[in-house]
This record gives sequence, structure tokens and C-alpha cells, in this order.
Amino acid sequence: MKIINTLCLLTLLTASAEVAAQRPNRPLFPLQAYTLTDYEAIEYSEAFEMPEAFEGESYAGVAVNSQGNLVVFSRGSTPFLEFNSDGEFIRSFGQEGLVRRAHGLHLEADNTIWVTDVADHVVMKLDQNGNELMTIGTRGESGEWDEAAGAYLFQQPNDLALDSAGNIYVAQGHGSDNPRVLKFNSDGEFITQWGSRGYGPGQFWVAHSIEIDADDVIYVADRENMRIHRFDTEGGLLGEWNFEAMVCAIFLHDDGHMYITTGFDGQLAKVDMTGKVLGAIGRPGTANGQFGEAHALTLDHEDNAYIADVINRRIQKFAKIE
Repeated sequence: MKIINTLCLLTLLTASAEVAAQRPNRPLFPLQAYTLTDYEAIEYSEAFEMPEAFEGESYAGVAVNSQGNLVVFSRGSTPFLEFNSDGEFIRSFGQEGLVRRAHGLHLEADNTIWVTDVADHVVMKLDQNGNELMTIGTRGESGEWDEAAGAYLFQQPNDLALDSAGNIYVAQGHGSDNPRVLKFNSDGEFITQWGSRGYGPGQFWVAHSIEIDADDVIYVADRENMRIHRFDTEGGLLGEWNFEAMVCAIFLHDDGHMYITTGFDGQLAKVDMTGKVLGAIGRPGTANGQFGEAHALTLDHEDNAYIADVINRRIQKFAKIE
């Protein structure tokens, strides 16, 4: 673990001062796992009817709405793109300039949209057409969230999730010295926060992705530390799962499994709920089924997997094989 931590530090030191991710200054680590044989990579040009106006944008987030359509969170001029289950383009929506640098995307059952902006340091609640309903944080300012001082500041909020009571949990700290989880009620009022930078239990290097299961167990991907933390809703540490590669994105499936991506290490993996990797597919590269950075992940109603690759600037589809 000491070697990995040193490599993580080198990654941080060579990273840009901006929030853009940078390939680690180390060999890329594949997960040692069986090949995930029940999935096959679909050629990007065949998976989606991408309008020329949006071709080659950097896509940061993906989620599936109640109609079974794929919603894509883009770093282009239009924040959102929507495709049906056959990959046909439905629409683009959202006001230009709404988001400065797209990162995390979460959809509620009623299609309410939640997003994070790592450049403007805000979390936003939007209606299904991308109209702003609520903003948490102070747009364009970053720092410590300090209620007593009247400082309502995030520092690069990466992702968010909601528990069964509607409380909001934000995982922050993309390249900053302040990675942690912040909890708010459904009205956006601050409740508590936990975490710090480090390698110890409950600490993060980059708190990149967050998911919450039906029992309100909170899972946080600690990307460069190559692990997933599990917390209760008050921030109590329930344990951690360690991996042989980055954990960049998390998706909890109702079949009782978790799916993850390994970022620059370039894989999609299926994990059981003890943290054991059951299979993996993909590798770093630019060919079909390969990744520059496997950044965000979702599965649709037919269990097809979609991964946003911010480096290769595409959505990679892995079709479920019956």
C-alpha cells in the first residue's frame, strides 16, 4: 500500500491546477478478474445517432430516466442530450451557460435532475427540462462549508446521491485538499460533513462517486486510493473494499450487484456486495471497448451498460448478452 500511496501523491503533484483529470504517472493497473463475458462492446457510431452538432463533445455523466431513455450530461454548449433505448436522438435541452464544467448526474424516479459543477462549485436541482429549481453552494466560489461563518462553499463537488428520506449527500474534492462528504436535507439545508484528505480509514484522496442503497448504506469511491468506503447516514464508517485499480464510478443494481468503472485503468467490472470482483471488461486505449477515462456509469432497464469517457469523448455502450 505504501507504493500505491506514493504513486497517488505523484499523480496529485503532476495534476493540473484546474479540475481536469490527468492520467496517472504510473503504470495502469487492470483488475485481476475473469472476463465479463455477458457483455459486448458496441461500436460508438452504431450505438447512437449522435447529431453532428454534438459529436466529439466531452460527456461527463450518464443516467437513465423513467422512460428508459439515456440522459447524457455534456461539457458542450448544451448541457443535456437524450437518446431512446435504440440510440435514436430524442432532444437536447438545458440553458447554455447553466453549467461551467459538468461532472456528476443523478436522476430521481420522477425525472428530477441533480447535477454537480466542479468549476462553479455548486450542486443544482433541475426539472426534467433542465430548468433550475434549487442551487446549493455559492456559484464561482470555493472553500470550506462553515455555517457559523456564513461560508456556504463547496470545493469541487463531484457527485451526489439521495437517501430514502430525501437527504442529499455530496462527494467533493476532485483535485483539492478538501475531499469529504457533505449532507443536506431535502431543502438544501446543511446537516453535517465528514472526511479529510489521507490514506486512513474514512479518509479520501479523491471522493469521486457516491451511491446509496435501499438500506441507506452510503458507498463512496475513493478513486486514487483504489477503494470504496461504506458509511451510515451519520458518517460512521462501516468498512471499506479495496481494489487493484481505480474506482471512478459506482452503479448499484437492483439485482444485488454493484458495477464500477476504473477510470484511467480502463475497465467496467461487476462486483458482489462483499466487494469481490466477479468479472471485468475493457482496457485503456482508443479502440472500441477501450477507454481514455471510464468516468461515469449507468445501466438501462435491459441491463445494457453505458460509460461516459471524458478523454475519448464518447459514450461507450456494452450490450448485455442474453
